[in-house]
Amino acid sequence: MRKYRYTIVCLILALSFFSCNEEEWLEEEVIDFYSADNSYETAAQFNSAVARLYNLTDLYTVWGGATSFFIFQYTSDVAYDAISPTHELNSYPDNLTPENVRVRTLWQRYYEIVTNANVIVGRIDGGNTQFDSEEQRNTLKAEALFLRAFIYKNLGITYGGVPLLLEELTEPKRDFVRASQEEVFAQCINDLEFAAANLPEVTELSEEGRLTKAAAYHLLTELYIITKDYDKAIESASKVIDNPNYALMTSRFGSKTDQPGDVYGDLFRRGNQNRSSGNTEGIWVAQYEYNVTAGGRGSILTQYFNPGYYNLVGTDGENLFLGPTNQHGGRGIGWFSPSDYLLNDVWENDPNDMRNSEYNIIRDLVADNTESAFYGQKIVENNAFTDDADPYHRYWNAIFAKTTPINDFPDEVFVDFETGEVTRNASQTFRDHYHMRLAETYLLRAEAYLGKGNLGLAADDINRVRARSNAAPVEAGDVDIDYILDERTRELHMEEYRMQTLMRLGLMDERKARFNPFYNGKYENYSVEEYHNFWPIPQQEIERNTEATLEQNPGYN
Repeated sequence: MRKYRYTIVCLILALSFFSCNEEEWLEEEVIDFYSADNSYETAAQFNSAVARLYNLTDLYTVWGGATSFFIFQYTSDVAYDAISPTHELNSYPDNLTPENVRVRTLWQRYYEIVTNANVIVGRIDGGNTQFDSEEQRNTLKAEALFLRAFIYKNLGITYGGVPLLLEELTEPKRDFVRASQEEVFAQCINDLEFAAANLPEVTELSEEGRLTKAAAYHLLTELYIITKDYDKAIESASKVIDNPNYALMTSRFGSKTDQPGDVYGDLFRRGNQNRSSGNTEGIWVAQYEYNVTAGGRGSILTQYFNPGYYNLVGTDGENLFLGPTNQHGGRGIGWFSPSDYLLNDVWENDPNDMRNSEYNIIRDLVADNTESAFYGQKIVENNAFTDDADPYHRYWNAIFAKTTPINDFPDEVFVDFETGEVTRNASQTFRDHYHMRLAETYLLRAEAYLGKGNLGLAADDINRVRARSNAAPVEAGDVDIDYILDERTRELHMEEYRMQTLMRLGLMDERKARFNPFYNGKYENYSVEEYHNFWPIPQQEIERNTEATLEQNPGYN
């Protein structure tokens, strides 16, 4: 017994001698699951982290109900919230406050993306990962920097100067201060210049939807316009426009050429957004396509933008429609309604513009309820309903084909193939979405030419876009920023981040007052002020920042 006791004592003494560092003795080594320490050890892990960054950045998804792409539409001149005058952000004076959930959540989601990008960039620069090549390393870093710049551009436009967070945080920080808006945009340009130098050409991509040099130059064009460096903006846009791998689509293509339609409509048909369909116009395409790798995440454009037509009751008291159907664009809830400016005004001078064709903006439907006195008749043409029960046009305004796969929902969303009745899932588009396409690059370069006072070249670029739609050319003397905004409406409606376009131009207050029906007196007469060209800094962020002052934007104190 004494022998065994002696042996144990010796072992304890030996362990004490060789284990002098208690922290090392207790430190846990992670072997069989991912942790912060072992998640960035291989090129494949970095690639997965970048892929996650793409998903976080794609604003077309549901993105957590409190904020998404959609807020950039209905707080602008092209659309409004059709639910009620006081719903959500219809009334800036009442609801655009530092405490508003959309103000706060947008900020938080943006900084979540920035944080993830910083981790990727920092670990690439400071780690020991063995990449397959220096080119692979720089490409992954370029993607992360591009997406960080994209988000900081949005932050700078929306909130003005914001904290510049450029490194991974490893401990709590409560002393953020705002950089100037100029510093934010300068950092975006710096990130994008690296991206442009290190991203691949589109012909070198192995996966649809990943970033290219052209995407970096397109975004640089917008940043150079913001900073009024018009020569660099023109140069950057020209690198995209003059790239032989890109061209506007001018003849019909893709999956539905055997059906009636036009080339503008083809751009938005399911399966037609990527280069594999023959599309040379898409520059950066978010991948949502149904039942394909990296897709199927559910973009709810259809739900928010399509009117709830199936709720319409005719003047005889009967429903005009049996329910939501494939041929009528699925199950929209009519959250948004287009303003008269989008629905009518921008088309007045050229009603034959292809973008306004019956294939692209559907302004009437045929009633399909056999119990209705209007069965088989067009409901608008025959005054089948009144506005009394639908004062803000939530149930009927028009169907914009680019927001829904009309007659093109996947089979899995059908209830009845004979009638075309669909399930709740037909509130999604089931198609990929453009973050950037070449038509916008032309309009950005036109804006840069306008900034330099060269109206002739601005008109030339606008007319390249208009020619594709068989629209009459604009004369140089008629080009101003209002005309460019009108052309962006015709070409990019429900596609661009319209609110941010107006905010970067400092025209949110002026354009809302003219065209938004809650501000121009059609429904209400809310006021919009110059300070509304920026959103407030979220109050929660100001209060949590206890070790420094995070200044509030003027007008919101």
